[in-house]
Amino acid sequence: MHMKQSLLVERPPGHQEERRRNPRREVQGVVFLKILKSDLRSAPIRASLIDLSASGFRASHTSKEICAGQEVAFCHDEEKGTARVVWTRILGQSVESGFLVCQGKRKE
Repeated sequence: MHMKQSLLVERPPGHQEERRRNPRREVQGVVFLKILKSDLRSAPIRASLIDLSASGFRASHTSKEICAGQEVAFCHDEEKGTARVVWTRILGQSVESGFLVCQGKRKE
């Protein structure tokens, strides 16, 4: 798998001041997620990466099982490890979530 990268455009006029600690970079790639500490015996969730930063990532998926506060195991082209779901929003049939990496290891 190969991810395409680009810099994110500057925020639109009137947008609130940026509060993120680390800059994000837009990517196109796949990330696999597995909910940890769950009674659910579900298969890994295939999601599309939207952007990455030094401390986390944002992904689009169709799983309505992922919610804020959960921990997931993740794996994408650059890193694998565990992350905490910080937020999730449902946009029609698509779901988007933001993840904070708890423990990760860069792939070589």
